[in-house]
Amino acid sequence: MVEPRDVVAVVVAVENPADRLVGAVSALSAHLPPSDRPTVRPLCPARPWPRMRSDEAARRVHEGGAAIGSFVPLDLHPRLWPPAELVPLP
Repeated sequence: MVEPRDVVAVVVAVENPADRLVGAVSALSAHLPPSDRPTVRPLCPARPWPRMRSDEAARRVHEGGAAIGSFVPLDLHPRLWPPAELVPLP
């Protein structure tokens, strides 16, 4: 079994902008590979990271107005979808 990365919990008030991102950030975090195996997904080790669920979560975070890089460890930034799409909207 692949050990997931350590995570922390953050509490946000309901009905604020961060609340809308909680589900997507949680899904994105759940699918992050361990630092020593950056292509292996902890929930489905047979398939490389990133895959559809993590990509969908990343897109929901991005569409919610947050920078995906803020929720993904630095060692995984080169594997994120195209950098042009990661630039925060003005």
